[in-house]
Amino acid sequence: MVKSEIIKTMEAVALKASEIQLDYFLKFDKLKPEEKSYQDYVTIADKESEEMIIQGLQKAFPDYGFIGEESGIIKPEAKKKFIIDPLDGTINFMKGLPFFCISIALADFNERSELEDIDQIEAALIYAPFFKELFYAEKGQGTFFGKQPVIYNPAINKIVCSIGNKNLNHDLLKEDIRQTIQSIAHRRFFGAAALELAYVAIQRIDSFMHCSLNVWDMAAAALILKEAGARVEDLDGGTEIFKTRNIIAY
Repeated sequence: MVKSEIIKTMEAVALKASEIQLDYFLKFDKLKPEEKSYQDYVTIADKESEEMIIQGLQKAFPDYGFIGEESGIIKPEAKKKFIIDPLDGTINFMKGLPFFCISIALADFNERSELEDIDQIEAALIYAPFFKELFYAEKGQGTFFGKQPVIYNPAINKIVCSIGNKNLNHDLLKEDIRQTIQSIAHRRFFGAAALELAYVAIQRIDSFMHCSLNVWDMAAAALILKEAGARVEDLDGGTEIFKTRNIIAY
């Protein structure tokens, strides 16, 4: 697939943001962490990355709006908005763990005030700065990992599951989902939902399940997974991942 201007621009701003993050990585005295809410932190790297991403995208697409984890909603009247998590995995980043990423999605809101369906997402990109790994997708065009197309193979044995909520009650899950999760022997939690979901697309992680995520945690990853051919559902087996704020991918 030839990269569209949207993907090229998203990649360019993600690479610039990655330079900011790698400059701060392991420089603990310069991070200036703030606790936004209980165990939810932001650092100067988050703020500077998001500011740079928004500036770069605004220059290329001045009519589009933004939903940013740190900046909130910019230009709410815009029909199309970029959804940005500038640094997913902030606590990992703060602790010197390299599992973090940049997540950017473009969605068509039309007359809707909120993101309701994966079909609204037109383009998505996730970049892991430390690993230099790039995932991207466009609606109807498939998913790519670097230059390679990604085709999800459901027949591969499921060995590793990432579960983001240690107190999740499995008895409340839909039966086939519960059986899928319980059949997986090795359970992990890596602390960066967007990158974990991208890893499901390329099957480094076999399934991912989490409750109470935000739209910027899931938006880009949801399209990347769907275009790769993986299943993306809420924990009731439906498609309302943004409304329920919970997700299972496998």
